[in-house]
Amino acid sequence: MFNLPKDLEANVSLVKHLLLGTAIVTVLSTGAYAADLSMPMKAAPAMMAPAASSWDGPYIGASVGYGWGTADLQDTSTFDTASPSGFLVGGQVGYNFHLSDQIVGGVEGNIDWVDESASFANNTANSVRVNWEGSVRARLGLDMGAFLPYIEAGVAFANANEDYSNTTNTYTGWTAGAGVEFQIADHLSANVEYRYSDYGTQSIDATNQIHLTDSTVRVGLNYHF
Repeated sequence: MFNLPKDLEANVSLVKHLLLGTAIVTVLSTGAYAADLSMPMKAAPAMMAPAASSWDGPYIGASVGYGWGTADLQDTSTFDTASPSGFLVGGQVGYNFHLSDQIVGGVEGNIDWVDESASFANNTANSVRVNWEGSVRARLGLDMGAFLPYIEAGVAFANANEDYSNTTNTYTGWTAGAGVEFQIADHLSANVEYRYSDYGTQSIDATNQIHLTDSTVRVGLNYHF
């Protein structure tokens, strides 16, 4: 029988072992891969939908503030003016709705008890006093999550009496303003705003008229349903 040299025989034995090991690893790897293919794939975690905005819907609240304005007395021959100012407190109700992803429309109505009074400049014996004011306004805001900056405009009303002819009148005009509302808790928001109101002119006797305007700064607290 033909005999290989010992070194060559050792090398052949090493090659045989290497080929056997490679074959075993290949078989095991192929089986594991096939097992992986047979296992069901895990579904990717579903993305959570964004939470609905809490600005939508009805709300009710209360507000306090400070106002200052003018009461211009006019007749055929003279002109006089007073600058009533003072505090106010009242309440509001409203409703918000999204016009788009970030644009929020709404309507709000308010009524306030007002303590604004002043004497006329040229006749200090006569004075004017604003008793109450109210308005119905459309609002347009930008939804910034917890913040809602907005502008507003609408019709305004005020009731005032004066000593010149001892009459009380209800004025009707317009109002416009701007503010920002921010969430402070679940269902609860606070706002601060500035508003200018031109209540128009009312006759107080046969020859005299008063034109009434007002500016207010107020803070409010609203509960959202």
